[in-house]
Amino acid sequence: MYAFVGIRGTAKMSSSKGNVPTPLEALELMEPQPLRWLYARRRPNQSFDISFDQEIHRLYDEWDSLGRKVSEGAASPADATAHDRAVRTASAVLPATPRPFPYRTLTSIVDITTGDPEQVLRILREMDPADPLDSLEDVQPRLDCATAWTLTQVPAEERTKLKDAPDRTTPLAEDDRESLRLLLQDLEADWSLEGLTRLVYGVPKRRLGLPMDTAPTAELKAAQRVFFVLLYRLLIGRDTGPRLPTLLLAAGPERIRRLISPLLTLTG
Repeated sequence: MYAFVGIRGTAKMSSSKGNVPTPLEALELMEPQPLRWLYARRRPNQSFDISFDQEIHRLYDEWDSLGRKVSEGAASPADATAHDRAVRTASAVLPATPRPFPYRTLTSIVDITTGDPEQVLRILREMDPADPLDSLEDVQPRLDCATAWTLTQVPAEERTKLKDAPDRTTPLAEDDRESLRLLLQDLEADWSLEGLTRLVYGVPKRRLGLPMDTAPTAELKAAQRVFFVLLYRLLIGRDTGPRLPTLLLAAGPERIRRLISPLLTLTG
């Protein structure tokens, strides 16, 4: 007996086909291995849903985490067996993406750049300066899947668009300006995804007089959230968006300075 497999988040992808996705449609958004893993980790009579909405990001995070555990020999026997069944057939190992950047990162980059290959390659190279990406071929087929997901699952009105000019309508307190000064001061100290992550999370710590290795507290999280919302509003005109380090990396230091620097001298 095989149990029911449900589908979530398919309205945009399959509306022209009666909302009944086929395996080929699923493989436009997912690589074969994580799709097979959804089945391999369950009993045949266990029902479950396949999600093509935002849940696909969490699925990929779990899949990549399992891959690391398997490589390190830290996976449980059951998880290792499910992983092995997902990555191979009876006759061969399935081709895998050579440089598997996080799926959610790729969708953000495609969103920010509208999929422009030169810009995508530039950003991916800057994500890991110690081991820069040589070609987008090394990110395939995952990049194609992330591109298809962005084009079919993110409504046009929710796409990310960087402002063309400084936002002179958002009111800024002096505390806000000081946070922005700290951001620009160290913006290019470590122009990588890791460096920018430390920077955007570190600015509120410095404003509170805390060491950079301070563990998250309710007060710190609240201060970071306020700072993040400020940056989102100034850069894309919304309160939320792609992860800020990815957004900054995509925009580039010159554009970030062009959008923020003029605001530091305004009053009010």
